[in-house]
Order: sequence, then C-alpha cells, then structure tokens
Amino acid sequence: LLATWREAAQRKGLRWETAVPTDLPTLEADPDRLARALGNLLSNAVKYTPAGGVVSVEAGVEDGSAWIRVNDTGPGIAPEEQEHIFTPFYRGDASRRFPQGMGLGLSIARDLVAAHGGRLEVHSTLGQGSRFTIWLPLA
Repeated sequence: LLATWREAAQRKGLRWETAVPTDLPTLEADPDRLARALGNLLSNAVKYTPAGGVVSVEAGVEDGSAWIRVNDTGPGIAPEEQEHIFTPFYRGDASRRFPQGMGLGLSIARDLVAAHGGRLEVHSTLGQGSRFTIWLPLA
C-alpha cells in the first residue's frame, strides 16, 4: 500500500518519509478495509500537499493500542471545519478543496477504523498541514 502512495507523492514532487518499526505487533484486522482507510488518508495527503511539501507515515504502539499516523504539509484544516470533516458529503471551504470527490473519504475511513474498535483523530493547523492518526486496540 505504501509503495503506491510513495510513487504518487514523488511524481508530484513531494518528499516521502516513513518511520515504521519492523517489530510492531500483529493485529487481528481486515487488511483490505484497513488499507482502504489508510489509502483515503494518504490520498488526501498527496492531493492537498503542494509540490515541495512532505507526506510522512509513522506507526507505533502506545498504551495498549497500535497507531498509524499520516502527516502532511498541506494547507491545513480550519478549527471550525475539523469537527465536520468526518460527516458524509462535507467538503469544506470551496477555496481550499479539489473539485473532484464527494466528501466521503474521511467518513468512510472513520467508519472502517471504528469497525475495528478503533478511532480516527485529526490535528491540523492552517498553513502548516494536518496529522491524521488511526488508533487500533491491540487486545
């Protein structure tokens, strides 16, 4: 999954970084659905980050949960929009969005993560980028 998005990022002129330890525990999960959730986050990161920016993927374990984090140096998401971005069909400020898409990617990602007993969080600052973190229980 990461190789496809790394190539897309590099074709766009983005720097691609990963920090994924090789000793992560295994999870009992649906790999296709989890890949779709992560793919939606990576798609947005590549789409919204301008050439010369950075997209990174990290993973780790903390407090009985595994986490996967997608960071970008895109335009960021306004605080008042962050509470709405997981709502189906919400597309945000027209001046900062792409014309294609229906506003379903983040809603689908959140639902797929929740179906695994996890949660999807966002931290974003306008002009500095966004960080989306998937949290999944280990037990």
